[in-house]
Amino acid sequence: MGARGVWAVLASTAVVCAACRSGSHSSTSQGSASKLPLSAYLVRGHEEAGLPPTGRATRYLAATRWTSDVPDGAAEAKRLVQEGFREVVSVQTGSSKGQGVSWAMELGSASAAAREKAAELREFASTAPGATRFTVAGVPGAEGWAQADTDANILFMEGRCLMLVGDELASGSDNKPVVLAAVRAVWVRTHDKPGVCAT
Repeated sequence: MGARGVWAVLASTAVVCAACRSGSHSSTSQGSASKLPLSAYLVRGHEEAGLPPTGRATRYLAATRWTSDVPDGAAEAKRLVQEGFREVVSVQTGSSKGQGVSWAMELGSASAAAREKAAELREFASTAPGATRFTVAGVPGAEGWAQADTDANILFMEGRCLMLVGDELASGSDNKPVVLAAVRAVWVRTHDKPGVCAT
C-alpha cells in the first residue's frame, strides 16, 4: 500500500498526500458517544510529537478508491473486498520537522485484519530492502520497520481493524521514538473499548 504512506515510501510527498485525492469523502462523526468510531484509532493532537494532524481525516468507503493510486491497485482492491473491506479513515500529519500519515482500516473480521497485516508485511519485505524491523513493547502484535534517516512505520491491530502510523522526519532525526509514542497513545486510548473495531 505504498500510496498510503506504507513501507518506506513516505519519502514521496505524493504518497503522504494520497488522502487529498479527489473522490474521497471528508470524515464525519459516526457511532454513538459510548462506542468508538473508526476515526478514534487515528493519531490525535500531539500524540505523534511534533507531527500533529494537518487537516481533516478522509474516509474511503470503497476499496477501489483506497487503492486507486498504487501499483497493482486492482488486485489489492480485490483482496480487500474478499477480506470484507468496510472503510478506511486516513489523516496526514506534519510540521516543519517532517510529514507522516495515520490510517485505520475496518475489515470483516479479526482474522481478515491479520491476513491483511501479513500481506502488508510481505509487501514491505519486497519493497524496502535494508529496512530494520522492530516490535513495540506494550502493544501486542504491533510490528514496525524503519530506514535510517528516512522513515519509520508501525502496523498494529484492534479486533477487525488494522492501523498504521508512519512518518518521515528531517534527515538525521531518530524518527522511531516519535512513531512508537504515537502508537502507544492510540493503543491506550482505544484498546479493549467498545466500538467499530470490536469483534
